[in-house]
Amino acid sequence: MYQEVIEQIDCLQRSRLARVLLENKQLKYCDGPATKENGMYWIYTDYSCKDLIKSTPCPKKGSINFSTLTSRNSELKELCQVKINNFRLVYSGIGGVGQKGHGGLRERILEEYRGGSGTGSLAIKGSSLSDLSRWKVSYVLWSELTFAKEYEYMPFSTAIEGLWRLQYGWPLLCSK
Repeated sequence: MYQEVIEQIDCLQRSRLARVLLENKQLKYCDGPATKENGMYWIYTDYSCKDLIKSTPCPKKGSINFSTLTSRNSELKELCQVKINNFRLVYSGIGGVGQKGHGGLRERILEEYRGGSGTGSLAIKGSSLSDLSRWKVSYVLWSELTFAKEYEYMPFSTAIEGLWRLQYGWPLLCSK
C-alpha cells in the first residue's frame, strides 16, 4: 500500500530537479512550490565526496558540517545512490506550515540555501561549497499524494520520509 505512494513520491521528485539562483543578492526558486505549502524536498549536488570532506561549513549556529557528515555517513551500507545527470542526492527533508501559520516547504528549501541561526540547515550559500550551479533541489507537495485514507501532514510526514529513505537509502548529508 505505502510502496505505491513512495514510488509516486520518488517519480515526482525526480521530475522536478531545478536550481535556486542568486539574482540581485536574493535567492530565487522559480520552479518551486508556492509559499505556505506542506511537503518533502530533496537536495542534490555534483560536488564530490572529496569536495564535501574538504569543505568549510557556514559559520552560522546550527549549520550542517558537510565534512563531518560525509566522513561519518560515507561508509553506511544503505547510503542513497540516487543520481540524475551527475547530480547525487545528498539530503532530504520535510517542510510545512508551522504552528503560527508561517513558513512552509518553499521557505524551508530556501533556508537550506541561505541558512539561519540555529535552524539545522545546510546553509549552502555560506559554506565553502557555495557555487549554486552545483546544487539542485526537488519537492513533492503533500496535497499531491493519494493515500487510502486521509492523514494529517504533521504527524505522518516524518514516517513517509523514513519510508522513502528505507527504499532509496540514507542521504549522505542527513544526520537524523
